[in-house]
Amino acid sequence: MGLSLTLGCGAYDRTIPLADGTVAPDGIDLRMTTLTPGDLFRRQARDAEFDVAEFSLSTYAMLHGQGDTRFVGIPVFPSRMFRHRSIFVNTKAGIARPEDLRGRRVGAAEFQQTAGVWIRGILEREHGVPQRDIEWVFGSFNAPGPFHERSPIALPANLRTTVIPETTCLNDLLDAGEIDAVIAAQAPAALKRPGSNVARLFPDFVSAEQAYFGRTGIFPIMHTVVIRRSIYEAEPWVARAMVDAFVEAKRMGAARLAADGTPYAGLPWLTAHLEELARVMGPDPYPYGFLANHATVTAFLEMHHAQGLAPRLLTAEELFVPETHAS
Repeated sequence: MGLSLTLGCGAYDRTIPLADGTVAPDGIDLRMTTLTPGDLFRRQARDAEFDVAEFSLSTYAMLHGQGDTRFVGIPVFPSRMFRHRSIFVNTKAGIARPEDLRGRRVGAAEFQQTAGVWIRGILEREHGVPQRDIEWVFGSFNAPGPFHERSPIALPANLRTTVIPETTCLNDLLDAGEIDAVIAAQAPAALKRPGSNVARLFPDFVSAEQAYFGRTGIFPIMHTVVIRRSIYEAEPWVARAMVDAFVEAKRMGAARLAADGTPYAGLPWLTAHLEELARVMGPDPYPYGFLANHATVTAFLEMHHAQGLAPRLLTAEELFVPETHAS
């Protein structure tokens, strides 16, 4: 029996080998609980429920900047996603370009959400639309309910903000034209409803995202992995063992996706997609490790600080344990 640790994490091709026990970290008896990101992040941020957890990169950086050092990070990034696809507009609002968002009312489920940081950063860096030029509307996303940030924050003083009543939701307000746009990690329900007034700002988001990657080399990181500091300080070897296990799980997941025969995922053109992905982004679009991700993490932290989510500019070096810096 090794050291008994709990892991809270989503179930993805790159983490399933940890969930089913195919990959086991050396010296650790790992018990993985599969959760959705929203639930997991709230539970981890508030109660540090899991010894090791997939965690919002933004919330981790925010807590660290506030002096909350309950967690240490390892350079494992199980979730990445381009975010041009994540800007949704009311089709009658006259918004054809990102620049048209100036002065508009834009909904968001949480200010601290990593997806939101990237979207606001892209709007400012790529299109000259700073967050102060938008009126931000916060509330429950796809169904009526109360609004809560997963971890308490103080919003920047120069932001114009509104919180909607819990009797409505951003999806309904967007469809009705009471707000002009929404940014979110998930699509509003109205997007898939025939005849709705909701569409993506970038209809051909794949081309927009590939162009962004070509210009910047950035595949935006959404989530990282954190370990309770008390465990790391008592057993520092755990950090390397967990990195190695996540790396092996990712390798195995990629091999399962690429295997000939019956497809691992229910995608008819999976092979063609993987070949196109390798052509556009190289053989490993999901790199782990400190050095391979330093530029992307640094870009994120610059946006994070500029948007008022950290009182100072944090560095990648302070967020991830020293023994991983040479990886």
